[in-house]
Amino acid sequence: MAEALFYYVNHTSQFQYNSGIQRCVRALAKALISEGAALIPVAWDHHKARFVQPSALALQHLAQWNGPSPDSWQVWRDPEVEPEGVLLIVELVCGRNNPSMEDLRSAAPCLSHVWLFHDALPWKLAQNGRAELQAAAQVHATYMHGLGGAELVVCNSHSSRHDLLQFLRSERSTFEPLLQQKILALPLAEDFGRSRLPAPVAGAASLRMLTVSTLEPRKNHAGLVKALLWLWCQGLRHWQLELVGWCASPEISELIDKARSLGLPIIQRGFLSDEELLACYGDADFCVYPSLEEGFGLPVAESLWHRRPCLCGSNGALGERAAAGGCLSVNTAEWRSIADGLERLLTEPGFRQFLSDQIEHRLFRRWSDVARDLLSLLKNHSMIVL
Repeated sequence: MAEALFYYVNHTSQFQYNSGIQRCVRALAKALISEGAALIPVAWDHHKARFVQPSALALQHLAQWNGPSPDSWQVWRDPEVEPEGVLLIVELVCGRNNPSMEDLRSAAPCLSHVWLFHDALPWKLAQNGRAELQAAAQVHATYMHGLGGAELVVCNSHSSRHDLLQFLRSERSTFEPLLQQKILALPLAEDFGRSRLPAPVAGAASLRMLTVSTLEPRKNHAGLVKALLWLWCQGLRHWQLELVGWCASPEISELIDKARSLGLPIIQRGFLSDEELLACYGDADFCVYPSLEEGFGLPVAESLWHRRPCLCGSNGALGERAAAGGCLSVNTAEWRSIADGLERLLTEPGFRQFLSDQIEHRLFRRWSDVARDLLSLLKNHSMIVL
């Protein structure tokens, strides 16, 4: 019998939204199953401090947003009594209401732990002087410290790998060379499980912009609103912005309401179904992703997948996404840089077409590629035999 491959789905199988990490959990599970991996889903019982079988309702919820069908998982096996196998954790298991890494070890002592690392952003932003993030940074630092003890860590981009290794170097008097061998880059996919949209049709009198992200300070809606307000005051008004994403910050929502009260044509929508989001991309002429920093940048990849040019940052993982073309990279920390980029996209149809042409020449990494690469890493590390 092949070694068991357990897949942690505790948060995603309950969370009402389908944000970036939840999309990864669903898409990677589906791709691994399609590649022949025998995945066993596991959840966590906080009261008993042990792994449990997800309920049928939880697996049905997991199947939403193009997730794996409930009947595609393997028959339940208890991780606690397995003599060997792998626990694959794609979720961010960190902080209050989550088990500690010691809890996970104790509940399945014979399993090898493989983590997908998304980003070091709370720690990085706190290092850059964001005092309000100190508490979150401490929690995140504890999580990153624990990753140094995992059998294998795959990072969602080369930038996130660099950040994790830099953190571990900073907290240890002697850096273990072995860490570089077990902390590896595994860039995520840039496909979104459906046929690509046709390129936007030029010639509309008013251009439509789309921003897809959670409403929180790091996503930098404040910088975007300042840039748009400046353009509006300069008389550049042939545009409409649609904001899609669940609100994690009342302050950002209030800022957007204030901008709308000043006359800015901004439409704010909550989290949408796959079909509704696809319709938003279909209506858009280009996308704007003003985030200050990302571990990967899924919305940029999704914009390009749907043949929409995208304004985004040039730093870190966002720079990795933009490098192959189709993006206008700006300094998102400066609202005037965002404004200058938007002005160019709004007033230069030839430049938008140039970016669209670049998109047509991009090669998109698929979730099947990610799954195959991950299974190869597990095999090379002698963790699992398919």
